[in-house]
Amino acid sequence: MHQKTDKKIKLIFYTLLIIILTSINNYNFKIQNIFNIKYIHIDGLSKEKNDIVKSEIKKILEKNIFFINRDYFSKLIERNDTEYLVVKKKFPNKLIINFTPANPICIVKTKDKNFILGSNGKILDTKIDEKKIPIVSGSNNLKNIFNVVSLINKSNFNYTSINKIIFFKSGRFDINLRNGVVLKFPIKFDKKIINYGNNLLYEKKFTNSKIIDLRIKNKIIINE
Repeated sequence: MHQKTDKKIKLIFYTLLIIILTSINNYNFKIQNIFNIKYIHIDGLSKEKNDIVKSEIKKILEKNIFFINRDYFSKLIERNDTEYLVVKKKFPNKLIINFTPANPICIVKTKDKNFILGSNGKILDTKIDEKKIPIVSGSNNLKNIFNVVSLINKSNFNYTSINKIIFFKSGRFDINLRNGVVLKFPIKFDKKIINYGNNLLYEKKFTNSKIIDLRIKNKIIINE
């Protein structure tokens, strides 16, 4: 009689243990499942491009949001039309991806082809009116062009007033303004001398100057 009672107690104990363990496993599964990505929101690009990006990264759906890192978005960061990319995790199960599109900064004209260079230093697949951004000629070194154009863009120059930026084999460049004035810069240049050239445009004695030549150190040569 005593043995039967022990067996019954053991049976009840193991049955309860199985129920408890199963309940814990189910609970853990539900908790993990809560943090699986269910929603992706893309913003910043055109609706068409947003939808394309969403389709391209749909493989991250149902992945745990805690284990998503930048490697999943490497291809998005490398896009030619993207300057910045911010990924936000909205718990428990939503990703928000904000794009900052690259803007056209100049049109590079070469013998073979014309390129639109973006603010990310990459060639953009877009169209733009030539009157809206400067035309660059004399070089096909996109890295050098980007560095120079970015420097000019960050200077005191009214960037929209620039018609052309002409590079020479020596490494120097000219800035041709839309009002017909030409500024010639030396081989060794920096933001300081670019700002200096811009400031001369507003000095009364240079009002009628069509060419302001800064190629010789500490000298200003003008041509009216």
